[in-house]
Amino acid sequence: MRIRNLYDPPTMKDRDPVVPWAPNYRNVSSKITDEGCEITVTGEDTSWLYPPTPRPDGLAGIAWQKKDGSYLLGLRTNLTVAIPVGVTVLTSLCGFNDNSLITLLQNAGLPLVFAASDHPY
Repeated sequence: MRIRNLYDPPTMKDRDPVVPWAPNYRNVSSKITDEGCEITVTGEDTSWLYPPTPRPDGLAGIAWQKKDGSYLLGLRTNLTVAIPVGVTVLTSLCGFNDNSLITLLQNAGLPLVFAASDHPY
């Protein structure tokens, strides 16, 4: 089983900035800051992030890490992630080739980037 870091917003070395989507496109924006990828959603609509493109082979699950250390998990059906109204700062994205790895790491109390083959742990 393999876990990979797919995105490193503070340095932007491997991915373009994400572009969030909202039902009313004027209600969402994103920018890269020193802290990560900052997404601002205004109004009452939830915004969405789609999986990284091009989508890596074998990608079955994703987890975005937020600045506060918590995670946003991709929907198991299409890997999109809901972004609530307000400001959300994303600091990394990990991809999993087996969705059960997310549950396994969470149950063990380990960060979802713990076993990433390219993570400096």
